[in-house]
Amino acid sequence: MESLVTMLFPDADIQLDMIRRDTEGLAKLAALTKDPPAPAKVRRVYDDIRFPVAPDDRPYTFGSMVLSMDGKIAFHDDPQGPLIAGRNALDPTGGKADFWVLNMLRAFSDCCIIGARTLQAEPTGTSHVFCRELAAARQTEMGKTLAQPWNCVVSLDGTDIPLNHMIFDHSELHPMIATSPDGAAYLAGHFTKTHQLIGPFASKADVDMAQVRRQFDKLGGAIPVIATGTGSRTDSAALLFILRQLGIQKACIESPQYLWHLVHSAMLDEFFVNYSSVWVGGNIALGSHGPFSVNDHPHSRFLSIAAHRNGFIFTRQQLVYGLS
Repeated sequence: MESLVTMLFPDADIQLDMIRRDTEGLAKLAALTKDPPAPAKVRRVYDDIRFPVAPDDRPYTFGSMVLSMDGKIAFHDDPQGPLIAGRNALDPTGGKADFWVLNMLRAFSDCCIIGARTLQAEPTGTSHVFCRELAAARQTEMGKTLAQPWNCVVSLDGTDIPLNHMIFDHSELHPMIATSPDGAAYLAGHFTKTHQLIGPFASKADVDMAQVRRQFDKLGGAIPVIATGTGSRTDSAALLFILRQLGIQKACIESPQYLWHLVHSAMLDEFFVNYSSVWVGGNIALGSHGPFSVNDHPHSRFLSIAAHRNGFIFTRQQLVYGLS
């Protein structure tokens, strides 16, 4: 098995110019944290990122996404998400800066949540910390017990997961799958990797953490499959509760569909949205199948706005629910 790829991100390539900081809002978040200061590289290149302590019933969640100027998340003829940033010919290193911000969020995270469709579109994609400096900082500056965050693949019924994906071959990624009871039954008959069922639990109220811990204690090298909900429907509140009770404080959400689902459930805390100055068209857009109404929709507060040269805007946004 090949080791995980790491790379250098020279400061000169990824340096962001801060345009605006919500000093008061950021100070409120910093007052709620127990984290040490952000790694030196993060403070040099971006800002002193601080996240609040997680709620008792779920991790503190933040999403990462790069959008085109017309709000699209992928090209129709090649749906790999990174191409929105990578094919910006006006700012060739802006894509590296966008990827580094994702790596920064992974470094802060205890778990990265990835969609099955992302694995389909990116056969060699993994959610580990590629930045060599930040990978080292996780344990030397950030107090993390694991060298890499858990990689949790989410799927409604398991049938869309590419089960031969390389992510399941890297034990240092601590891969897990979160699905429904129907999905767990499908995986029992089709997933050839050694795995251990956790649950199933219909809802958060049904979660038996003593049972969960017993099942995790028996993992050995098996991949955990956490089953929540009923039939082919999952229960995200139950999943996030289990992750939180297992010690996961922060979760980076990398699946566009799961991101939107958490926004609809008022369970996404922050959204790092980067804008690449390319125009894409088409209908591959975040939330295109789950609109909000004019009288009931979430808002966001800009905590910071930065720029990379003349081709990218980098935003950190705090989600605000219940105003409508």
